[in-house]
Amino acid sequence: MDRSAVDRLYDCDVLDRHGRPIGPVAELWLAGGRPLWATVRSDGGTTLVPIRGAQVRDRRLVVPVEKREVEDAPKVGDRELSEAEQAELHDHYGLTLPEQRLVRHRRGASAPTSQPPRQVRRRAR
Repeated sequence: MDRSAVDRLYDCDVLDRHGRPIGPVAELWLAGGRPLWATVRSDGGTTLVPIRGAQVRDRRLVVPVEKREVEDAPKVGDRELSEAEQAELHDHYGLTLPEQRLVRHRRGASAPTSQPPRQVRRRAR
């Protein structure tokens, strides 16, 4: 997905799989250059919503989760996520942690905000 297509997602309102409104896209998080999460702000706080497999319809981003799942998800605030927080979010939604590290995308930015590469621990033999 090119940068302009990713930027257009910021114009979308997020709806759950049944069409119930969750909130507007505040930020996007990418892995391997693909948008996988949207930050959504609501009265309950700021959280991430998985958008892999979502459909864009008339400036609405229909995500493959229930609104209740989003309301019960860990709140993240406006900061970078630790590996433990990323794992907690993936566990909450029943998703597999991607091999690439999540990076925050800022609308109109030339490149995503990078985080240090994930350290792979090797077992001693």
